[in-house]
Amino acid sequence: MVLEFLLAIVGIGIVATLIAKKVNATVALFVGGLVMMLVAPLLGRTETGKYEIHPSGNILLDQLDYIGQIFAHTTKGVGMIIMVLFGFSAYMSHIGANQSVVTVLTRPLLKLKAKYLLVPLVFWVGNIMSLAVPSASSLALILMATLFPALIGAGLSPLTAGAVIATTATIMPTPLGADNVIAAQRLGIDLDHYVFALHAMVSIPTLIAIGVVHYFWQKYMDKRAIARGDNLGSSILDVEAEQGPETPLWYSIFPVLPLLLILIPFILSQFTSFELHAGLIPVTLVSIILAVIAEIIRKRTLVQSLEDLMIFFRGMGKGFGAVVTLVIAANILVQAIIQLGIVDALTNAVAGINGAALLLFLAFGGLMLLLSLLVGGVSPFYSLVEIAPPVAAASGINGALLTLPLQLVGNLARACSPISAVILIVSSAIKVNPIQLVARTAVPMGFGIVMSMIMTWFIVGV
Repeated sequence: MVLEFLLAIVGIGIVATLIAKKVNATVALFVGGLVMMLVAPLLGRTETGKYEIHPSGNILLDQLDYIGQIFAHTTKGVGMIIMVLFGFSAYMSHIGANQSVVTVLTRPLLKLKAKYLLVPLVFWVGNIMSLAVPSASSLALILMATLFPALIGAGLSPLTAGAVIATTATIMPTPLGADNVIAAQRLGIDLDHYVFALHAMVSIPTLIAIGVVHYFWQKYMDKRAIARGDNLGSSILDVEAEQGPETPLWYSIFPVLPLLLILIPFILSQFTSFELHAGLIPVTLVSIILAVIAEIIRKRTLVQSLEDLMIFFRGMGKGFGAVVTLVIAANILVQAIIQLGIVDALTNAVAGINGAALLLFLAFGGLMLLLSLLVGGVSPFYSLVEIAPPVAAASGINGALLTLPLQLVGNLARACSPISAVILIVSSAIKVNPIQLVARTAVPMGFGIVMSMIMTWFIVGV
């Protein structure tokens, strides 16, 4: 196994080196996995697991066929769901429905007089908005252009307002999230059960607590900065968000309709004999169909309203390029590591250790924290989530005990990384060093990481 471990280290080293040189994470993961897969047969490693390969007579071609099967399997499964969700989000933005959600949720906030109460409220409402605008950087752009001036007008410092906005897209439990879709599929459990019975039980109390910590931390940091005469940032923005068309406020129902069509049957099934298990793609298509009908009636034009549906399909393409390819590349890397026997060797090594569950729980959470801070995002999740379920199964522990920390820690740590897109966007907008902004986000997010880990351990259990 020595050569196999050395090859795995080389492959992971290639990935780390390429990412350090600013190569796209998808390309880096693909190249690292490709190198390992092409060398693996030389070590006698040709197992392909659940993927059925038809021998060609050439082992290298068989390995490339293995990669092709990973492409096909991922795209037609979880990849298709992700693409539909991206198309849905793009269409909702195009017709102005996402902007309607922002307007409906932010309007009541601007009536508050106690300025620091806006800190937790904006954090909580912003996380609800992430259901409609799942991209952290996109949501930050929208809120910086629409809500930031009002927060400054209410008396908040630019750094406080920026810190809250930079942390709005974190760990909101939603079946519309690509990470939730992948985690549920890899664990082999229903998406609604994973999101509402596991994820939400940890994430919702954590979000509530983070909002409270935000309140006290931002208040303390403002007081300290004023006493020191530190720079609190600029209230004059150079950033603009793409504005959608003017639409009725009732359009805000369309972006959250798929969530409601999954959540309501789940709640009813817990207390009644009602049973309805609709897939994510069907409920998403229901919302799109109703939105198209609404557009036809509102615009009084059939052809243009139908033509606008191309936005949905273009959005699917963007979803493939942005996320599905990342999932595929991560899966190729992980399957290469599995083919080398590394995962089996590691799981066998920890299986007999007392406290293996706690060891793995802390190891996966700690690794995700480190990688998220280094890469400034949640892309490491897509690699680690492939490994977590088989490792958990081999160790006899609940798979969610490993996948939940990957999700929660990764999404919370993103707002603590000075190189993450959302931190760079907000810090440049308010004209401060990213480190200054991270100083405002690190304590609330760090508290959330610790709390989510503790709650996961006690709620999910071994």
